[in-house]
Amino acid sequence: MNNKPERVVETLKSIPGYLKPFQKAFPGSKDPITFDNMALAIEVFEATLTTPDSRFDRFLKGDRKALASNEKEGLKLFMSKGCTVCHNGVNVGGAGYFPFGVKEVPAADVRPADDFGRFKVTNTAGDKYVFKSPSLRNIELTPPYFHSGKVWKLEDAVKIMGSSQIGVTLDHEESLKIVAFLKTMNGKQPSVTYPILPPNSDSTPKPLLK
Repeated sequence: MNNKPERVVETLKSIPGYLKPFQKAFPGSKDPITFDNMALAIEVFEATLTTPDSRFDRFLKGDRKALASNEKEGLKLFMSKGCTVCHNGVNVGGAGYFPFGVKEVPAADVRPADDFGRFKVTNTAGDKYVFKSPSLRNIELTPPYFHSGKVWKLEDAVKIMGSSQIGVTLDHEESLKIVAFLKTMNGKQPSVTYPILPPNSDSTPKPLLK
């Protein structure tokens, strides 16, 4: 949130309307408004944002009619080409870090040369241009793609992954079939009721302008 932990706590404590909800959420806490409690509250909320019952989920449960023929062909390509090495598990990715550009370095606008990825955190040479593999659930709904945000078409993203990660050139028909499969992972979107947040007080810190 572009803020420092101590300033987050200062802001929350300056707004009287937050005390009772924090006391209710963390009963028994001598000081319920802490940075860790704030982070835990956000974590618990985010855990409710599930998108179950996609057509792919129904297919995995045995409903063979949940996917059309071209989508099943896309799934076969997804598996046979090796995409499951990085995109696997219940979220079809999102559980590991992998080099971006294993077989071919992507274009500079897709993988900027000055963005070293995980290396910025670990300072380990082997982590240069290493990035987290994203979950592919709801991938149709979350453009733009890649950490650079430069690719807006899912088909283009699929082709880039083919050449850069597994060293294959996917033709138009193959990429369209894989895209068709990826779209079957759109699940039921959560319904979020937004609360009316308590108003600031006169002592609430103002945003810091750079």
